[in-house]
Amino acid sequence: MSTEEKSAAPRSLAEALRVRDDVSLAALLRSRPDLVTPVPTDLTQLATRAGTRASVVRALERLDRFALQTAEALAVAEDPASYEELLGLMAGDEGDPAVSAALPRAVALLREQALVWGADDRLRLVRTARELLAPSAQHPSPTGLGPTVREATAGMSPGRIQEILAAAGLSSTHDSVSAVTALGGLFTDRTRMAALLDALPGPSREVLERLMWGPPYGQVTHDPAAHLRALLDRGLLLPTAPGTVVLPREVALHLRGGRAHRTTEPVPPPVEAAAAHRPQVVDATAAGQALAALATVEELLKEWDEGGPAVLRAGGLSVRDLKRTAVALDVPEPVAAFWVELAYAAGLIASDGEADERYAATPAYDEWRELPPAERWARLAESWLTATRTPGVVGGRDAKDRTLSALGPNLDRSAAPEVRHRVLALLAGLPEGAAPDAESVLAR
Repeated sequence: MSTEEKSAAPRSLAEALRVRDDVSLAALLRSRPDLVTPVPTDLTQLATRAGTRASVVRALERLDRFALQTAEALAVAEDPASYEELLGLMAGDEGDPAVSAALPRAVALLREQALVWGADDRLRLVRTARELLAPSAQHPSPTGLGPTVREATAGMSPGRIQEILAAAGLSSTHDSVSAVTALGGLFTDRTRMAALLDALPGPSREVLERLMWGPPYGQVTHDPAAHLRALLDRGLLLPTAPGTVVLPREVALHLRGGRAHRTTEPVPPPVEAAAAHRPQVVDATAAGQALAALATVEELLKEWDEGGPAVLRAGGLSVRDLKRTAVALDVPEPVAAFWVELAYAAGLIASDGEADERYAATPAYDEWRELPPAERWARLAESWLTATRTPGVVGGRDAKDRTLSALGPNLDRSAAPEVRHRVLALLAGLPEGAAPDAESVLAR
């Protein structure tokens, strides 16, 4: 890179945003709508907001798997990293045509969403994303990689580092910084590293192979066996705490052939058909299910018309009341939770607001009941499509280990409507009459 190019290169995310055109900025705000509320006063404020933990977490959660793997690879690469380095981490030393073809799109997506900035020779992952995705003892990386040699030797005595250099066949240095650099250089040199590993006894290589895909940490006694001592002496395992050792990132990457992930997924898995039915059968079955849905909701609302179960102090139905509702509807409890939540989303039931608060049918229920069946079903379907509440998590536990109850708080998931839309779009893409394999839909 020339001096002029270096001076023109952005030095921060804010500078990178300033050189974007209006189309690119609009794409960023569409992909990360939380950045617009409240409207930022300038691009510096937009960049600051784009780097906040809450916003970055939301953006990472919405990435497809390959784009997320790309971000994870950047989190274990040097900062900044070149595109070639990133490609090596994603495709490995031997290369992978599918990864090579898909990586430009993934990098462009990360750039669009302001999770990555910089030119191809200086790709930078936003600092907050790096902190979230980089390996640490408390938060293991999905890559299964551990700390770098520099990170793992941060508290090691200079004398011990020089001993490792000697055992690894390297010349001593005048300071720890150059010693660690020399050791890291050895571990990233494929030829010299292969020779170092070939000289190890078989049991030592087996230990490295067990750790190379993670977790990278292992336990040793105060007097390690000879095959472990051989690894410790050469820095192929480094101590992190009394009795704990770690496989340095550079060593693991050599053993993996340069790959950050055991398996990359550049192409979405296909949705497979498990069975095929005549369209007439599908239509008739769907109509029957629609009528059954109306009958179930009507049965529920008849049960609650004159005042249903009490509202818990924290909100929602008690476990006992959900069980009673399931018995009344003759369905399993998770299914009962679905119908209760659907009726609530459609505005057909709500709290009666009395001192002794109970759930009851609303005036909208009477209006709904007078509609033709097709319109009643359409009202339920529209409510389900747009609802952010997720009855599927009822019975689980929240972050404070409290039970999640039907109609209670903490059931909202902002991504729920989009997930429903994506699943329906996948199903609509199948041949007419095809029933999908559920596992393949989940994988997709």
